[in-house]
Amino acid sequence: MSYEYENLICTVSDGVATVMLNRPESLNAFGPGMASDIGAVFEEMAADGDVRVTILTGAGRGFCAGAFVKDPNTHALDSVAEGVMAQRGRSAFPWDYPKPLIGAINGPAYGAGLNIVLCCDVILASTEARFCFPMARLGIIPAWPGVQTLALYVGKGKAAEMSLMARPIDGEDAYRWGLANKCVAPEDLMPEARAWAREFAAMAPVSLRLIKEELHDSYEANFDRKLNRLRFMTAQVTADRVEGHAAWREKRQANFRGL
Repeated sequence: MSYEYENLICTVSDGVATVMLNRPESLNAFGPGMASDIGAVFEEMAADGDVRVTILTGAGRGFCAGAFVKDPNTHALDSVAEGVMAQRGRSAFPWDYPKPLIGAINGPAYGAGLNIVLCCDVILASTEARFCFPMARLGIIPAWPGVQTLALYVGKGKAAEMSLMARPIDGEDAYRWGLANKCVAPEDLMPEARAWAREFAAMAPVSLRLIKEELHDSYEANFDRKLNRLRFMTAQVTADRVEGHAAWREKRQANFRGL
């Protein structure tokens, strides 16, 4: 069985759904089409009684390289507002997905890609994986309460390295820091993910759903999504946001002025 989407591939077998972000030519960059497809597929799988557990991974060399910054309109205030309206009632970040979600992170997971990773219940990282919030180099901040979630995984100091300093970490560091449950060789990533999925699929679905709710309750108390959205929108109207994105596209050092 499979679901049909433009930007991802989803197959279901023996209770295990595998969702693969499928824009390998751009390292599965996170654009409007990808966002809506992710929201739609998780909505469908939540309602599908044949799906017991889901594996989330990326096609090609990357998991998700973040926003499609080559587009000059990316992160502009108008495009952000349009994206928010398009996503009404359908989240591009599957935080509230009620079934076990295994992240099989095969390559770079930057920006929005790391936000997606943080939605997973367990995270398996390839040694080729890379994790980072590079937004400070672009004059913006992570959307969704990504920094808050990351700090809950790795602690304030390590989260500061990955966000304030925009330093990437690899799969082995992600495991040592507590972000990943396990780090494996690239060829072992999907076999390991499928083995974990079979364990989840053998568990009682209602118990798993209720345990996920317990875990989320412990996290939700730390989030202030309204305040995050205000800060995110504030960053969109700065001159530094325009300069940061232009510098990235032109492959030069940004000249930030605090405006």
